[in-house]
Amino acid sequence: MKNGIKQQMKNRFNNLKISKKMILVYFCFASIFFLIAFASLQVSFNIYSEKLYEKSLQELDFFAQKVNDGLDEVESKSFNLALDTAVQENLQDMLKESQWSYEYNRRLYKMRTILLNEMDPLSCIQSITYIDPYGVKQEVGTSAWTIPEESMNEFLEMSKEAQGAFVSYGPTEDCPYLIAGRQIRNRLDMSLKDMGTIMLVCNISDIIAKNKSRLESPQASVVVYSGNDIIYKDETSDGMILPTYRENSSYEIKTYHGKKYFMCYLHSDETDWMYVNYFPYSDIFGQVQSMRYLLFGCFAVIFVLLVFCMNRVAKIITEPLEHLTLSMQIVEDGNFQAAKDVLTETDRQDEIGILTKDFRVMVEQVDELIRENYEKQILLQDTKYKMLRAQINPHFLYNTLNVINWMVKAKRNEEAGKMIVELGAILHYSFAQNPYATIQEELDMVKSFVAIQKTRYQGRIEFDVTAEGELERYYTPRMILQPLVENAISYGAEPYLEICRITVTVREEAESIIMVVRDTGAGMSQEELEAVRNSDYKPKGHGIGLKNIRERLAMDDSRSTFRIESEIGKGTRVEIHIQKRTEVENHV
Repeated sequence: MKNGIKQQMKNRFNNLKISKKMILVYFCFASIFFLIAFASLQVSFNIYSEKLYEKSLQELDFFAQKVNDGLDEVESKSFNLALDTAVQENLQDMLKESQWSYEYNRRLYKMRTILLNEMDPLSCIQSITYIDPYGVKQEVGTSAWTIPEESMNEFLEMSKEAQGAFVSYGPTEDCPYLIAGRQIRNRLDMSLKDMGTIMLVCNISDIIAKNKSRLESPQASVVVYSGNDIIYKDETSDGMILPTYRENSSYEIKTYHGKKYFMCYLHSDETDWMYVNYFPYSDIFGQVQSMRYLLFGCFAVIFVLLVFCMNRVAKIITEPLEHLTLSMQIVEDGNFQAAKDVLTETDRQDEIGILTKDFRVMVEQVDELIRENYEKQILLQDTKYKMLRAQINPHFLYNTLNVINWMVKAKRNEEAGKMIVELGAILHYSFAQNPYATIQEELDMVKSFVAIQKTRYQGRIEFDVTAEGELERYYTPRMILQPLVENAISYGAEPYLEICRITVTVREEAESIIMVVRDTGAGMSQEELEAVRNSDYKPKGHGIGLKNIRERLAMDDSRSTFRIESEIGKGTRVEIHIQKRTEVENHV
C-alpha cells in the first residue's frame, strides 16, 4: 500500500509540466528555508523570553528577600522584647502581686513605658501590645485597623501552643495586617512560666511598597498571595484581572484589554507566599516584537517575490518547450500547417532553440512529402474501394434472370414482375455512387435479395429478418449484409440436405449497431474457419467474400469489428459491430 502511494505520487510528479515541476521544487526548498528561519526566530525569541524570565525572577527574588528581611526584623524585635532583662524583671515582680493590687497595676503600666521606648517610627511595626496572663492589654502605637476578637483569640492560641516560639497570623483578605509575636517565658529563674504575650501588628503593604522601587520596570505591578488570599496588590491593579495563584515559580504572557502582560511568579519558602510581578510586555519586548514582525514580513515578501521570479524564469525556459509539444500533438492529427504556425520564430541558440528549428525543418519536409503522395494515395484508395464495392456475384444475376425467364414462359407474369422489381432495387442500390447508405436501406436491400432467393429455392431455405432501433438515422457502408446472406446460402444451405434456416438480426445499442447473420447449415471445420479468419480461404465464384467486407470496414472505421464462429453440422454465425453515425461524406 505504501509503495503504491509512493509510486502514484512519483507518477503524478513526472506527469507535471516542467514549469510546474520547477516551481514545485523551488516552493519546497523555499518553504523548508522559510520554516527553518521561522523556527530559528521562534527559538531565539523563546530564549529571549526565558532570559527575560530569569532576569525578572532574579529581581523578584531580591525583592522578596528584602520583604523577608523586614519580616525578620519583626521576629527579631519580638525576640529581643521577650528576653529583655527589664521586661523579665518587671513581669516577674508584677506576677508576684495580686492582679488588682496597686503594685500589679504599676508594674503593668511600666510595661507600656518599656514598649513605647521600643517603637520606631521608621519601622513597619504599627503597634506593640502586651497581654498579661489574665487577658489585660497594654498597647502602644497607632493602628488604623482594629483586630477582630476572633483573630486575637486565634493568635493567642497559636502563641500558647508555640510555648515561646515566634508565631505569625495573617495577612488575609479579612485580616490585612500581619500579627506576630510570642509568649514571654520566665528565663530569670529558668521556670519558663508564662508571663503574658507580646504582639506586634505590622503593615505588610508598607514593607512591600518600600521595596517595589527595586523592580526595573517603572510600570511593574506586584501582587502577593498567601494561599489563595491576596495580601497585597498595587493600586494600578484595580479593575484588572489579576493573575491566579500558582504553587510553583514560572512565567506566562497574558492579554488583557488587547494589551499583553509578562507575568513572573515566585514562591517564597520562608513565608509560603507567592509573589507575582507583571508589567506590559511592550516595555521590554516591544522593540524585539517589532523586529520579529518586520523579519517575518521581509521573509514573506522575499518568498512571494522569489516565487514570482521563479515563475517568470520557468515560463521563459518552458514556453518554447510547450509550443514544441503542442506542435508535435498537432502533427499527430496530421495538420502540418497548424503545427508550423505554433512554432514561433526564434533566435535562441541554446538546446531548446536548436531543437525547435530542427523540428520545424522536419515538419516542412514531411508536409512536402505527404502533399506529393497524398493525391496518389487517395486515388488508389478510392479506386480500390469502388472495386471492392462493385463485386456483385454475376452468378446470382444469371440465376435470377433465368428464373424470371422460366416464370414468363410458365405464364407466372405477376411473380416474374415482382422479381424484376426486387432485382431492380438490388441493382439500383449496389451501383449507387454514394458508398454509404442508412442501415434501414441496407436492410431493405437484403429483404429484396431474400425475396428473390425464396422464389429460387422453393422452401429449402427459411429466412427470418428482424430489426430493432431507429435504423433510418444511422449510416453504414453499402453491401455489408447482402454478401453475408449470400455466403450463408452458398456455404451453409446449398451443401446441406435438410432445410436451412437463415436469420438476419440488426439492433441498436448505446454506441454501436450490431448486425448478425446466422445459418443452421453445413458449417465449417476448424481449419476452414481459421483460414477464413486469416483471409487465406479462397471464395467460390466471383461474389463479395468475407475478406472484402473486413477490408471495407477497416478502411471505413478502425473501430469496427468482425467476428465469425462456425461448427460442422451446426452452422455459421457472423457478427459485425459498427459505430453509430448520423452524418457521412458524399463520395462521387
